[in-house]
Order: sequence, then structure tokens, then C-alpha cells
Amino acid sequence: MTTSTGRPGIGLNLPTWPRADRTIASWTEMRSLARDAEALGVDMLWVPDHLVRILPSGRPVGFRECWTILTAAAEATTRIGIGPFVACAGFRNPGLLARMAETLDEVSGGRLVLGLGSGIPDGDTSWRMFGFEAARPVGRYAESAEVVARLLHGETLTFSGDHVRTDGATLEPRGPRPAGLPLWLAAKGERTMDVAARWGDAVNVNTALAGPDDVAAAAGAAAAACARVGRDPATLALTGWARIAFDAGGHGVERPGWLSGSTPELVAVLRAMAGAGLAHVAVYLGTEDDPSPLPALTPQALERFAPVLEALGAP
Repeated sequence: MTTSTGRPGIGLNLPTWPRADRTIASWTEMRSLARDAEALGVDMLWVPDHLVRILPSGRPVGFRECWTILTAAAEATTRIGIGPFVACAGFRNPGLLARMAETLDEVSGGRLVLGLGSGIPDGDTSWRMFGFEAARPVGRYAESAEVVARLLHGETLTFSGDHVRTDGATLEPRGPRPAGLPLWLAAKGERTMDVAARWGDAVNVNTALAGPDDVAAAAGAAAAACARVGRDPATLALTGWARIAFDAGGHGVERPGWLSGSTPELVAVLRAMAGAGLAHVAVYLGTEDDPSPLPALTPQALERFAPVLEALGAP
């Protein structure tokens, strides 16, 4: 699915986890970043849905709670889209999650995109630390995605699965979009790709994208999933994430698996990724002195990204 504007939508994650210097942004700082991103023409503000992660060094890293920050961001901005990147199916009852999403869509004036994924209990300390049921996360995700999608599309739903049950559940009052808000489902392997193909408005590819070849491979995997479930792949948007680390001159430095180059080169590769089928990319922005694999957004990194946004133009 190619974008109509020749460039993918651009999203940024609000920095709800520690920066390279181990400080964490206050809400006042996050609000300023959100408003600056909106003014620069960023399309989406995302918020990760983790509570605690353990770094390879063994150091625990805490996160601000996703939906609280999303609600505050909805009130702090007026035009930019918002959403979780991505909500974990194991952390909330899916009926409640759908109700939360509809309500926040109302608060934001129809700007919410609901990103949803299975979560990975083996790699996310949040599950064990806070007592979430970690068995069979992909099975839980498949049932949760179905329940959320059907509720968002207006069904009154009685559902009995291995993990999820509803009895006449419905979302009333409805949010501002009668047809339901967009549901972007995270996927990487074949099983989660099939979940996304069955129930998603978009598949959100859970691997770093570093150019059009990566996008083409993801598009092929999504098309294969659509074939397995009997869906036209043209109806399933392709989204994902990427990383850029800027030097002091605003040049993206070379790192394996990251986007790099001058402003014209970055614009060219982002346009090529759109041409390969990428509808939206959530970009983690860092600076060359930040070694983090997923850097937390700073004003400096956003400032260095601004020329790329300007050169890309409006969506």
C-alpha cells in the first residue's frame, strides 16, 4: 500500500523512559516536545506501553504510564494524532481497552490510533513485576485483537475464548467516528502477521526498518498473511519504526540498522520507503553521543530532525 503523498506519515515517541544521562523528562518537558512536534508537522505522537524494562547491563528502566500520558497529550495539542506504541494485550481487558480508546478518541476530537500488540513476556519485566498472566501471549493477543476490532466496529459482542470473555459487550456512547477508530496491530512472525491481517486496519511491523528493502520484505510478509486469511493486501496498510542518530551538523550518522545521511539523503530514503509501501514510520531520534538502541526524544534531537520534516513537506 503506497502513500498518496510520496512520503510516509511521521511519528515520534514521547520520552516516557530515561534519557542517556539517566534523567527522565517531566510532563512539562514532554508537553513542550509534543507542542513543538505538532508545530513542525509531525503526524503522530506515540507513547510506549511498558512499565519496567531491564537493560542488558542489568539496570532497571521505568516508564511513565502510557494512557495517562496519552490523555494529557490529547489535551495539550489540537491537531496531531496520538496513540500507544503499542498497547500490550496482556495488560488490560480488551473490552475495557476498547472503551478507553473510544473515550480518548472523544477527548482528542478523533485523533487516536490504537496500536495493539501481544507483548513479549520473556523480554519485558513488567509482566512478572506487576503480576500479569504471561502464558500464551500470542493466543491472548489473537482473541484480544478480535474483541477490540469487533467492538470498535460497532458490534454488540458475546465472545468466549480461552483467554477472553464478553457477554453482550457494547461501546456506548460511541466516539466521534461512527465507523470506529483505526486499529494498528503489531506483528513480526507468521502467527502475529495473521492476526494483523484478520483484524487490523494496518500491520505495524515490529522490526527496525533501515531502507526500502526492509519495507519490501515486510510488505511481502504482510501480503502472504493476507493470502492465508483471504484478504486483499491493498486494504491493509503497512507501518513500522526506524531510528536516526544526528551529529551536531544535523547529519544522520551511520549505525547498523539505522537511517543515516544528510537531510536530502534522509528525505530520499524516507520517500523510497513510502514507495515500497510504508504508510507510516515511528522514528526514534537520538544524537551521536547517545548510545541507546531506542533513544528517548530530546529538544536537541527534534531540532536536528526539523529540516528533514520541512523538506518532506506536508502529508
